Formats: sequence, structure tokens, C-alpha cells
Amino acid sequence: MKLKKSLSFWDVFSIALGQVIGSGIMVLVGIGIEFTAYAIPFAFVLSAVLSVIKQLPVAFMGSAMPATGGLYVYCKRVLGPKIGFFYLALLLITHILIALFALGFAQYAVALVPDLNVKYVALGILIVFYMVNLIGIREAAAVQKIMIVFLLCGLSTLIFFGILEVDYNNFTDQEKLFPNGWYGFALACVVMSFATGGASYVSELGGEMKNPQRDLPRAIIFSTLLAALFFATVSIVAVGILPVEHTAGKTLAEVAREILPPSIYTAFIVGAGLFALATSINSTFTWATKSVLIACEDGWLPKGIAVVNKRFNTPHILLTFLLIIGATPILAGKDLRYIIMLGSGLVFIYDVIPLLAAFHFATRLPDVFRHAYWKMSENTIKTISVIGICILFVQGALTFSDIDRTGWILIICYIAFVIAYIQIRSKTQQRIFAIK
Repeated sequence: MKLKKSLSFWDVFSIALGQVIGSGIMVLVGIGIEFTAYAIPFAFVLSAVLSVIKQLPVAFMGSAMPATGGLYVYCKRVLGPKIGFFYLALLLITHILIALFALGFAQYAVALVPDLNVKYVALGILIVFYMVNLIGIREAAAVQKIMIVFLLCGLSTLIFFGILEVDYNNFTDQEKLFPNGWYGFALACVVMSFATGGASYVSELGGEMKNPQRDLPRAIIFSTLLAALFFATVSIVAVGILPVEHTAGKTLAEVAREILPPSIYTAFIVGAGLFALATSINSTFTWATKSVLIACEDGWLPKGIAVVNKRFNTPHILLTFLLIIGATPILAGKDLRYIIMLGSGLVFIYDVIPLLAAFHFATRLPDVFRHAYWKMSENTIKTISVIGICILFVQGALTFSDIDRTGWILIICYIAFVIAYIQIRSKTQQRIFAIK
């Protein structure tokens, strides 16, 4: 699958940063406060460290074999086509998380204009960025860079007006830091790890980058670290000014309304609130179809759905499917917490597979390993991969402890369906190749 190499480092960096920072601080901070109150800044810092550890092997593979649909391609080449498609199938269902971004956007819009309908606004913003990405990835990246500037300015405004108003005594009282014990803190870290871990998805754009071997690892690591800096600082303001019961489960709009002058509050809601979620929606539409294109080319999915528009160089049918996936939980009326815990549980399952690929990388693709732009020894990459897998197992166990029976049934049924599909489809492929 050949797509135009049009993305610079700053294009990919802005896509990665938008993917990470949108839901992380604007929506999930309130959920994290519910779990661990004043320890939320520490949860952000720890989750960022864990996310960097988990993403280092992916960044390394990106520097060695960048490709369109990068994560799927890495798993396929190292672990085999069946495991590669199993990874992709789990990734596909987690695209329901785009609904999280859309609902978060709608909540901030309603904070600005209370008469708006949350469901209609969420559906509307999905459609807007669906249309933007139909026009072309270069145009989507340009829009992303503009929104990132407004986003960072908006967050900086909240920090500037709020950091001196914080009561820092709350961060030294252990009872206030851990009202739900270490279990609550651990759950907050799980949610925040989802927030800080999205940068690796830009690996999907390796085939459209001008210099992917150099730029891909840099975009992943630098965007995660910059996001973590803003996350920790803003979360201090978020939990440190108002009583916890006024911020738990709420967006940053509640804090901003309290500490910002009215005109600046409006600018914050537009610049930080709306653009933060908008960047996450836009970046998801940008990268989420790439692995599917390659899977169609490999014969796992019908090739007819992987048609690329000749004028705009965009997969319009797959983008339409992504729109439908995102709209479904919104139309079903699911809340933010349910979507995030169900989706992130699956994230922690499929994230293990690229780390397994990184562990076996040097053994199964020695020539590719040696020629990686970003140098790392075999023992180092294996050690980091094992640590990352252990982190994911702990995070996954904590996440699934907060999912109800319906969620468990949906996950188990979907995984069983995927395994059955792989077996049936692989036999069909073998018969076709035998005839040829």
C-alpha cells in the first residue's frame, strides 16, 4: 500500500500530542480525582513514566521498519500474520473510544452554551473531523497544528491564574491523598496511563512520513513527556482550589469557571476545552484506518473496503466505518466512565502484543534490527519489553476489576469471535493460494 510521504516531524508530533493531551487532561482528570483525590498529580507523573517505558520498544521498532499501519506490520512481521491480525482486531474495537473524545467535547460545549444537546454536539463534531480527513491527511495535520497552539495557550492560562491559588497543604496529608487507599490510586494510574499512552499510535503513519526512522521515535517520546508536564501542572490546579466533591467526576470547566475572569473563561473553554478534544478526534481519524488498509491488502478483510480516493489519497469507506463505530456508543447513551474502562481494558490486552514483537525482534529479524536508526542492544530491548508487559498485566487486572458483567461478556464474546474468524479466514486463504 503506497501513500504519499507528506508528513514532517512537526505534523506527526502535533498528531501525537493531540491524541495524548485531549482526553487526558480535559475529561479523565475528573475521573481520576474520583479514585484518588489529591494524589492525582502523582498518578499523572507515574502513569507518564510507565507509558514511556511501554512505548520505548514500539519507538525502536518504528525506527527500524517504519510502515503504513506500523503496529500491525510490526506484529505481523515478527510474530506471524495470525497474531498480527488478532492484534488489529482488538485495536479496531477500541476505536469506540473516539466516542469518549466526542462526548468530552460536547460537555465543554454545553458548559459554554447550556441549551445545547450533548448527543447532537458529540455526533456533530465526529462528522466535522470525518469530513476534514476525507479531504486529506496533509490538511488534517495542518488543522491539528493550529488547534494544538490554541490548546497549549488555553492550558497555560489556567495554570497562570490558578497555580498561586492552590492550597498545597492538601498534597501532604496522606488521608487526603489516598481516600480510597492504594487501590484507588492504582485505578487512577490506570485511567491516566490510558491518557498518557496514545502517542505510539502515530506508528501507523510511518509510510506517510518524510523521515520516519528519525522522526517517529522522537514524536512518540517528546509528545508524551510534554503532555505529562502539562498534565501534572494542570491537575494540581484542578484538585487544589475547589473542594474535591466539586471536581470529582467533573471536567476542568468547573475549576476554570471558579478562578478565571468571564472573558478568559470563555477563551479557555474554546481554546483548551474544545480544541483539546477536537485534536484527539482529528488524530484518531488520521491514523486509525492505516492498519486496516494493510490487513485488506493481506487478505484478512475484503479489499473493496480499502479503496483510496485518487484525488484526496484518503480511505473514504474505512473513514465512514470509523464514524459509525464512534457514533454507536453515543447513540446508545453510554457514559464516559463506562466507555473508558471498557475500552482501556482492551487496550491493555492488545498493547502486550507489540511488546512481545519487540522482545523477539532481534532473533526473528536480525538484519532489520541491526539497521535501526535508533540503536539499542538486544538485551536492553528485551528487558524493557518484559517490564512493559508486567506493567500492562497489572494495569489490565485493575481495569477489569471495575468492569461489570455485561462488559466482560462483550469482551469475551468479541475475542472468541476474532479467534474463530482468524481460523476460518486463514483456511480460506490457504485454499485460494493452493488453487493459484
